[in-house]
Amino acid sequence: MTTKIHNKNFSFIGFEVIPEANLLIKKSREKRVEPKVMSLLILLASKNGEVVTRGEIFDKLWPNMVVGDEVISQLIYSLRNALADDAKNPKYIETIPKKGYRFIAKVNFPPGKVNTVIDPLHDAVALVDKKHWTVEWKWLLSSCSFLLISLVFVWFMTKTSSQELSYLTIKNILPVTKSKGVESSFSFYKDHNKMAYVGSHDKQIDLYQKTLGNNQPEQLTNDKWVESSPLWTDKKTLLYIRKVSDQYQIIRRNLKSDIEIIYESDNAIYNLVLQTNTLETVSFIEYDNYQHNKLYELKSLNLISNEVTYLHDSVLNLPSDIRHQVYSRNGHQLFFFNLSDNVKEIVSLDLQSNQYTTITKAFSWVDHIALLDAENLLIAGELSATKGIWKLNLIDKSIKSILPSSSGQRITQALFKQGQIYYSTYKASVNQVIADVKLKTLDLLPRLNSDANEYYGIYSKDNSTIYFVSNRTGYYEIWSYHIDSQQTKQVSQLQASFIHNPILSHSQKHFAVVYEKENLVLSVISLSTGKSIHESKIPNMKYPLAWNNDDTGIYISEHKKHVNIYLYDSETLQPTLIQQNAGLFAQDHENAESLLLIDYKLGGLISKNMIDEQNTLINSSISSLEALVPGELKVINTSVFSVNKEGPKRRLMQYPLGDSQKDQVNKVVMELPDWSQVTDFNADGSKALFYKRASPEGDIMTIQLSQ
Repeated sequence: MTTKIHNKNFSFIGFEVIPEANLLIKKSREKRVEPKVMSLLILLASKNGEVVTRGEIFDKLWPNMVVGDEVISQLIYSLRNALADDAKNPKYIETIPKKGYRFIAKVNFPPGKVNTVIDPLHDAVALVDKKHWTVEWKWLLSSCSFLLISLVFVWFMTKTSSQELSYLTIKNILPVTKSKGVESSFSFYKDHNKMAYVGSHDKQIDLYQKTLGNNQPEQLTNDKWVESSPLWTDKKTLLYIRKVSDQYQIIRRNLKSDIEIIYESDNAIYNLVLQTNTLETVSFIEYDNYQHNKLYELKSLNLISNEVTYLHDSVLNLPSDIRHQVYSRNGHQLFFFNLSDNVKEIVSLDLQSNQYTTITKAFSWVDHIALLDAENLLIAGELSATKGIWKLNLIDKSIKSILPSSSGQRITQALFKQGQIYYSTYKASVNQVIADVKLKTLDLLPRLNSDANEYYGIYSKDNSTIYFVSNRTGYYEIWSYHIDSQQTKQVSQLQASFIHNPILSHSQKHFAVVYEKENLVLSVISLSTGKSIHESKIPNMKYPLAWNNDDTGIYISEHKKHVNIYLYDSETLQPTLIQQNAGLFAQDHENAESLLLIDYKLGGLISKNMIDEQNTLINSSISSLEALVPGELKVINTSVFSVNKEGPKRRLMQYPLGDSQKDQVNKVVMELPDWSQVTDFNADGSKALFYKRASPEGDIMTIQLSQ
């Protein structure tokens, strides 16, 4: 069937109508496909499967204009939504890490027509200004051709529409700060044209102010203190938090006079927020560590009397772990992120009735909450493994994306001011590295690492493959890297918001992991299909340590105010307690009659007889034992390989195993980069696999919105 569609000044001839056509056009009309999105689609499709770099996209879509890197990610996100494409399993647009994007669906342009379509791309308006534009498309049993035509059709329809653009339509994204290091934690005072923010560079963290439109910031502090959460109370006065060691203070500073300490604590203090119904009161969150059966307490400080009140005293059953509070414009409601017992919900608390309700549980993480207007919140967070800025409607609870983050960046804060959205970014890529103990060298694995974050690398039993966790598709998945061929491949199909350290079964057929999605999930994953074959929701974090000898059970440590090791049945996932006050490491002896494990009460590595349950201390000289995490200790033959931690310093250590090795001494086998986290050792201990964060970078940006 061939159909011809006519509309005023254009026609498309020669494509087959499929049942989804009208629905796609209807949805696209509702989303109002933007011209830049269409220009991007045409550019990608015209390259016939070649990689299009971000630089090429900038040159074609924004010639002679400076825009931020994130605007491309926004367009890619919008285009994938319009095409119903999945970034993890793309049918149309493939992300090529560190390079760009590639259109992978087959598109045939009629002979002689390609240049007609593509050449005007540098000025997309030329496409719509033509009085008559006709393109013949061949239908090659691919929906891609139809989707392309349908989207162009919708674009023309929206171009001729007289309706106004949404006030959240992005025009440009530009930097506000662009210094080396990280700029973050910023604030404004009403219509005041100055911004206060925190700048971090070379381990020095200080407070700055900057007049908008002026490139030169003014440094306000230069001392040993670490400043955070600046807040304007008037045009000349700032409140902020500062800390040194375990001492925290709230400071009031008139920019022309000395500072005043208005609150002190030995506990961590976060997130100063001015209450909107009374400018004399500021709220903050103080870490409580369950001293009052709370984790993070919400407190208020009167700026005149310096009196402190506890919101938990007046509101019964208030969640014990509150983050990122913000008040409604009339001050009658408080919105916050509830993290109690891993609930992860955005909550509204009525301060008059002391009743609170859940707005949404959709976000897997929230970095910041702010008011957008009377009916909407501005959320910097993560939804369905996509990090970015979101609009959350308080009436119908709908969530819409404003800007997805790009290239492994997090958006840590977003504020709406005078028709623009200001936001801060943070990026510190996590990369895998192999430390060769014998050669004292580091292999940075350039073919494995990408712009995304790579965590928790482990060796296969024959050391030929490294399995690791990465979010290079948007979701966190388990990937494999073959050391000889240097090829990477996605293994799991979980679409998780995070995956904690996987462990490989002895048969190399299964992984045991804990992953995060809507809930925490303990899962056994098939290596061949990448899918979960047994799983169970869990209320708190568990750490898989090792499989038992016959793969019928998994040793797992549970952490909730104390540490115990359990043996979970690998099919039913039902636990049996093995040892209290134990964790970090567990390994069956070959005869399966005894178990090696770390016992925190005895302070070292023990051998537990599984028949008579007698414990024998094998080594009590392991350093940094309380600071180690799973993966940082392994028993290999007659030695214990581990990590020594002194502040940021990391050293690979080798300890003798048992009384027969008394002639051996503990020795440092290699120095590692600061803050490295070891996740595995190979079969003979000659190599250690660790991950390391790159130096953090972050800027404050502004989204200029179309009027």
